[in-house]
Amino acid sequence: MDENRNDWTSARAYALWEQAGRPFGQDEKHWAQAVLERNLLERTRASSDGAEVISRARHNGPPNVGLSRSILIVEDEPQLRYNFVDFLDQAGLRTFEAGNADEALVHLKTNEIDILFTDVDMPGSVDGLGLAATVRSRWPETRIVVTSGLITLAHHDEELGISFLAKPASGFELLELIASDT
Repeated sequence: MDENRNDWTSARAYALWEQAGRPFGQDEKHWAQAVLERNLLERTRASSDGAEVISRARHNGPPNVGLSRSILIVEDEPQLRYNFVDFLDQAGLRTFEAGNADEALVHLKTNEIDILFTDVDMPGSVDGLGLAATVRSRWPETRIVVTSGLITLAHHDEELGISFLAKPASGFELLELIASDT
């Protein structure tokens, strides 16, 4: 980590801003995500591409997550879904994916799912919040993480066992959230 922290953070925040399509007025969000990623890199003493973290996770499992954990990614935007699935696969979690709540329910009925990560705004018979409510009532032990770029929820609702990540969220943010609450 011999790079200058502010230079690295600035470059990363700019890259995140560009990846998000250069939205107006979201500098703070991209800066905060870059700072979070830098802090994670410094804590793990990893390179900026995170290769050491992923390599270590393959051999030892993610810190505090465990290789036996399974996660269902429910996202209607295929590229976002694939990015999360690839990242979490490499981090050692068993991953399942669905493009809407109806597909997700099939996975939930046929597999043991520890964590549900769902977008709020999705096509189909129910949205992500409806899916979360169904999962909470039918599979109460399943941990739920909700994400959205349109609405914001309380960051964590202990009583309901639901956490929230604002879009665009990174795989590192999701992995850190999962690891922090297990």
